[in-house]
Amino acid sequence: MFGHHKVARSLCLCACLMVASSMATAEEWRQYRNERYGFTLEYPAHLLATERVAEAGDGQVFASSDDQARLLVGALPNESGYTPTTYLQYITRHSYPDYQIDYRRTGGSWFALSGEGGGRIFYEKAMFTCGGRLINSFAMVYPSAQRHIFDRVVERIENTFRPATDCQRAGLAPIPEARAVLRTRPPRGERSALADRIARQRGYDVIVVLRRTTPPYDRKIIRGYVSRR
Repeated sequence: MFGHHKVARSLCLCACLMVASSMATAEEWRQYRNERYGFTLEYPAHLLATERVAEAGDGQVFASSDDQARLLVGALPNESGYTPTTYLQYITRHSYPDYQIDYRRTGGSWFALSGEGGGRIFYEKAMFTCGGRLINSFAMVYPSAQRHIFDRVVERIENTFRPATDCQRAGLAPIPEARAVLRTRPPRGERSALADRIARQRGYDVIVVLRRTTPPYDRKIIRGYVSRR
């Protein structure tokens, strides 16, 4: 009798190991690296496959086999001078007007946004790099009925998301050395979107002195305001 129990325990152990091994191989995560900008993240290759690649090389779309879930990743130059707050407001209005927003967070150089509507859930995160001149983002859209699968997926994608930091590779010129000084009455100077961004970050109007770091080492004074004037 003892021998039979021992054999049964051995068979059970083998079966458990086989199940565990099967689960490990079934769940496959791969790294996606954007060759143009250099941002990276991990995505579940067992759930999502490449649907299309942007012709400009700045992003990619992944889709599930049933075409119900999508992951969009990409980067774009911040030519409009958005801040994390103003860009969050923009995509809320233009990308997700039919969703009820139930989560939003912003930081100095990032934001996260999520909502639900029409039986679907979305989650988007954007990170600003290169002095706010490059927006790196990913967005996941999936059925509410599959949230038990994709909520966990979104969490891992977010944890592995690394934005582009090589500004020259992104085709952006190095930022000149900048020094912001508070003045009660700013002297005459050119208005600048860069100075405005610094002012909004600091919460008060500023004067920014731009010094060239290479010959002829000249400088330029520009003004920035917290609000438009």
